[in-house]
This record gives sequence, C-alpha cells and structure tokens, in this order.
Amino acid sequence: MRAMARFGLCLGLLVGLSVDPAQAQGLVAPRVKSLPGIEVPEGVAIPESGMVQVLVRIDIDGTGQVQKCDASRALCDLVIEGIKAAEFEPATRDGNPVPSQVRVSLRLRQEQPSGATDQEAVLEPSTPSVEKELVFSETAEIDARVQGPIRFELDGIRNIPGLLGEPFRICEVLPGMLPIANGQPYCYVRGSPPSGTTYLYDDVPIPLLFHSALGPATINPSLIGSLDTYSSAAPARYGGFTGGVMAATAREIPTDRVHGEAELRLIDASALLNVPMPKKGSMTFAGRYGFPNLLLGAVNVDANVNYWDYQYRTGLAMSSKSRFEVSAFGARDASVFDESNPQERLALDLQFHRVDLRFVGRIKRWDLVGTMLYGYDFSNVDDGSANAISDAGASIHRFGPRFWAIYGAPKFQVRIGGDVAGLFGQARCTPGIQNVSTPCDPEFAAQDRRVIGGVFVDGNIAPTSWVDVSLGLRADVWGTSGYRNAAASPRARVTFHPHQMVDFFAGWGFGFRPATFAIPLPGLGDVPLEPGLQRANQTVGGIRLNLPHELSFEARGYLNLFRDLRFVDVFTNPEISDDPASSPFPAGALDDSADGKSYGLELLFRRPFALGFSTLVSYTLAYSDLSATALLFDAPSQSIDYTPSYDVRHVMNGALAWQADFGLVLSARLFARSGRAEGWLWRDPSGQVQQYVQRVPWFVRLDAEIAYQWAKPGRRMRISLEWINITQARDSQEVDISDPTEPFECQIRWGVPSEPCPIKFTRAIWYPNLSFRAVF
Repeated sequence: MRAMARFGLCLGLLVGLSVDPAQAQGLVAPRVKSLPGIEVPEGVAIPESGMVQVLVRIDIDGTGQVQKCDASRALCDLVIEGIKAAEFEPATRDGNPVPSQVRVSLRLRQEQPSGATDQEAVLEPSTPSVEKELVFSETAEIDARVQGPIRFELDGIRNIPGLLGEPFRICEVLPGMLPIANGQPYCYVRGSPPSGTTYLYDDVPIPLLFHSALGPATINPSLIGSLDTYSSAAPARYGGFTGGVMAATAREIPTDRVHGEAELRLIDASALLNVPMPKKGSMTFAGRYGFPNLLLGAVNVDANVNYWDYQYRTGLAMSSKSRFEVSAFGARDASVFDESNPQERLALDLQFHRVDLRFVGRIKRWDLVGTMLYGYDFSNVDDGSANAISDAGASIHRFGPRFWAIYGAPKFQVRIGGDVAGLFGQARCTPGIQNVSTPCDPEFAAQDRRVIGGVFVDGNIAPTSWVDVSLGLRADVWGTSGYRNAAASPRARVTFHPHQMVDFFAGWGFGFRPATFAIPLPGLGDVPLEPGLQRANQTVGGIRLNLPHELSFEARGYLNLFRDLRFVDVFTNPEISDDPASSPFPAGALDDSADGKSYGLELLFRRPFALGFSTLVSYTLAYSDLSATALLFDAPSQSIDYTPSYDVRHVMNGALAWQADFGLVLSARLFARSGRAEGWLWRDPSGQVQQYVQRVPWFVRLDAEIAYQWAKPGRRMRISLEWINITQARDSQEVDISDPTEPFECQIRWGVPSEPCPIKFTRAIWYPNLSFRAVF
C-alpha cells in the first residue's frame, strides 16, 4: 500500500496554545476551529533532523497564512494549502481580536497502521508557542513558495570561516560575485562595480558597509535576522543599482525580558543590550569599538586604523493595529595606510549617521508604513599615489519621507510606495585627469542642492500551484541644481514548479544609477558626481533542484548589458602610453564611461548550516568586456575594445562544516580565483590605441575555524579560533616595472613584450581571529 503521513497540527494547537506563556501578559492565544488533515504522499522529502518549523500568521478574521517553512518546497506547499483551508479563532487582548504569530515544531514519528505491513511517517507537533502579538507590519511580501533571493541566516554565516561572522561578507562566497582584492569584502557583481550594488538594513540604505582594514561591518551582526541577496533583476522596491541588492532584515529580539550579547575579538569588541518597555515595546542598544592596530602591527602592516559604530532601536505599540518605531545607526573610521611612504599614503576619514522615525499600521489586509529619514555623510579621501582611489570628499545632510503599503492575500500580494530626499552640502574631487576608479566632474560635484526620489509598485501572483509570477515598475529622478535625470525600471520574475524537486526560474529588469565613487563611501556612493546615468539591462535564468537530505543545487546563466557604465578599474592606470621615440609624455587617457556586457554561468550547491555536516560550494564562469573611449590629447578620440581587470574567468568557493550536538564546530573554506587582466594602454606608430593584456597568476586561499559553544538556562557562550589565509598566499597586484631584467616594453609600458612581464605581489594578508561571545 502507498504510505501516507498526516499532521497532528490541530490537536497540538488546541492543547499547546492554552498554556502559552504569552497569556500571562494578557494575550489570549488563538484557537483552531477546524483544520483538515494534511496528508503527505510517499516520496516527499522530510528533513533528516526529523523536525519541521512552521511560522503561521493568524489574522483577526480567523484566516491563517504560512510565513515561514523550513522544509522542502513540496512539503511546504502541502502545509500552505492546509493552513489556507483551516479556520482559526484569532487571539484577543482585552476582548478585542488581534493578529498574532504561532510557531509550530513538527516532529517525525514512525507508526504502523492496523493491518499494514509498512510503517507510515507521521509528523506530529511539539508544544507550539505564540511568537508575539502582531502590532506592526508582518505580512509576507512574497508568497512562501517564491524563492527569489539567495537567503542566509546569521547562525549559518558564523560557521563559514573567512567571513568573520559578518553577514554582508557573504558576497565573498556567492557565485557571480568577485571581491576586488584579497581581504576586501566589496565585490563586483556580474560585471557591475562595487558601488553599483545597493546595501540595506531594515529597508534603510547603508552608506558605509564595512570598516577599514580587516573589514568588519558597520552594523552589529546580532541585529541582523537574515540576509537576502539578489545578484540581478531585484524587485522594483529596490532602486539605484546596476549590480545587485543585499537586504538585511532586522532580527526579532525577545521583548519580554532583558537580553544581552557581548563579543570580544582580537580586532574589536562589541555589545548589545535589549530592555523591555511597556506597551509591548523595547529599547535596543548596540555598538562596536575597534583596535585592529594590535593585530596589524603583529603581521607587519603599515597602517593606523581606528573605528567605532553604534545602533539603537526602540518601538512602542500605539494600539493593537499600529506601532511607532525609532532606529538610529552610524559609524566613524579614521585610518591611514602606508603612512611611512608619502607617495603611497592613503588616508580615510569617514563617518555617517542615520535616524529613521517609522509609523506602522494595519487596515484589514493592508500593512501601511511611513517613515522620515535623516542622514549625515562625511568623507575625506587623501590618496598620495593619485592612482589607487584619488582624492575626494563630501559633507552632506539628507532629509525626506518614505512610504509603502503592502496588501496580502493567499495568492496575490502587492507593494506600492515611494521616497524622496533633499540633499544639502557639497562633494569634491580632484580636477584634471580622473582616475578610472573615480568618475567626477568637480564643478558638478560641488553643487550644494540635490533631490533624489522614486515611486514603485511590486506585485506577486500565484495563478496556479505550479507557477509564481512577480512584476514590478519603478520610476526615479535625480536632480542637481537644475540638471535632472529620470528613468523607468520595469522588472519581471517567474518561477515554474513542474515537480516537487525541480524549479525553473527567469528574471529580467532594468537598473539605473548615477555616476558615483568607486567604493560606496558616505556622501559619495549614491550622490551624482557628474551628469548622466549608468544603465544596466539584466537577464537571468536557471534551474533549482531540491534534493534529499536538505541539499539544493542551482545553475544560473546571466547576461548583463551596460551603457555609460562608470567601470571601477582600481588596478588600471588610465594613461595611454605614447611611442617613446616620438614623445616622452602620455598620448591621452581612458574615459571612465563605457558600454559593455558581462555574461556567464553560476553554480551553487549547499546544505543548511546546522547540526551534522553542512556545505556550500559555488563556481562562476564569467566574461566581461567593454567598448571604451580613448581620449587623445593631439588627435580625435577612438573607440577601443577593452578588457577590464575584473574580467576573471573562474571563481570557486568551497565551505564544509561539521557541528556536533555537544557544541563542537569544525569548518574550512577554500577560495580560488583565476588571474585577472593586467597590462597597459598604448598608441602604436600608426596612431591606433591598443591594450596589452596579461593574466596574472591564480590566487588560492584556505581558511579554517574551530569553535565550541555551550548553553545553560538563560545564557549561551561560544569561543572560536578562525584562521584567515592559513597558507599565507599572496595576491598579485600589478606588472612590476622596477625589475631591470624584464623586457623593455614592460619597463616603459608600451608595445607588446616578447615574454610576460614580472608581476608584483602584495604582502600576504593572514591573521588569526580569536573570539569569545556570550548571550544572556
């Protein structure tokens, strides 16, 4: 006979909710009026752990909606349909219905029905719990079956060595993303520069994502619940990008008791404290202070690095359907690199601050959010080499409202909204020939009045059980002292589910961004520094396999077409060498704006980081080429085919972790990258500008971590030793023109050498990261 499994969810809710601790605070838990049995056909994968976690929202009209399910798509689909058919009696406070969340743990049990020879698999719930009364927006923005972004949870990220436990550094291991250099977490995303990717925390853009030197994030990791990553064709609610979007959600911290966390590492110390308040409120304080000079000095790095950051969140329930929240965060960096060498000295003075006042309410099926956002950005970059980043600075205040409304129904969701901000203050950059990494018109950047705004609509629909569709449209405008740019960005995504183990998906969209600084820095990363917009036409498609034992495999192909891309080629000298026999001076320089394309194949294989063995393996086969303009001093400009330094053919990551039930964690990560393009631009005797390209050697790095974590009632602790770059591998930097034995063409950077030029390597970036973390 065919074995079937049935959930005992109805009985578990009826019994479990009646004793939930939330009732002690005046909240009467919801009850199940009816719940049809959920039968699971044979062959549907059940997690190897034997446990399925389900988060259900119960609205005041008695309808339930699955918001989170940590099982396979096929199993989650069955749960979603079962909850839709159920009838609930909503939770109440003071006799008034209120929305609430219910978390249910379903555990696998084997039983043998009467007269049957085969055992049936039955999932029965443990005692469920009311997560919280919902007094602010909790509607799922996308149906639980739609899996658009690549999603990671904080606990899993902490088990990947080399990431320092920082969620935003996950870009270093994802396919389609290439770090600009070893140890630097800013990434090229499918051919777009680091400044082309948008980073957000709780829907607030982050102007400075990482601190200097070893790169810890400016947002405390303990404040991040999960991280969604879109490499291209992101939903329309996200604007101002030509690459990807990395959006972190705020972590849900218990509000019924004092909660604290503290972490001490060799490079910094951080802490978090959450204090409950009346009216279902709480206040959260967090911060970090860095002292990396101790470690940098030990590994003989010529740098003086100082940084700190802070975060604050509070919220109060105004009624059962509305909430007021305040959040603030900011950071400061004051760092000098190569301080002893004036010709290579790089000084960074950076800071930003954000204050967000937010009202959240609910009217029937609509969640409404209105915010007022204030920000201050300051940057001062002093580059002694004049070719690494280039001098620049900014001091800008910004202020403006944002709003969005979300409508949620079982098979349809829509989100509409907009934002506008006035920017007051000036940016500056070095006049004359700009470095390729710093597109900037000094006169344009010095304007002290700017307006940036946009509106959007996002819709998700599931017309049948085997297809999900997402459509969106966004319109943006950038105004600088009378000069305006406007753009409309349509987006579309579709996912087909022909089988419980297979999904096919495709996405397409336009992205626009003004000409900004090389790396996202405060006041420079999203502020127009010269007229015109960068344009990206993004297409992606692929297949996802949901395999047994919680394994998944994805294969994606992508094509990004760029126009007027301010490509960030931080390793390239923009000067065009002239024939030394005719002129000792440069013939011209490369324009910072180019058209081009990036295309490739991405593979991702993973198993969630939990008890037992976990893994993440990614591979990218990528191509990037541009059609650039050579600006000549004594002749008309020329269009040339240009290979940027980030045209790296192969990028591979492999992470493996084992977590024992008694608390021991062992993990390792291998990173390998083929050689990027190095070389120079030169004008041959016929007057044609050409590019000499030489591939530098591969770079391979090994990281490892060993950790032990233990728990006592009301507290948890973890101690770990993470070793970055165990093999002390050195990354290639540029062609070495100082070697007198190299070909003459290499020394003068002109012509095609008879043999490859010697390569200059950076100092090996390696260090141990010992940390102790406590939670109470």
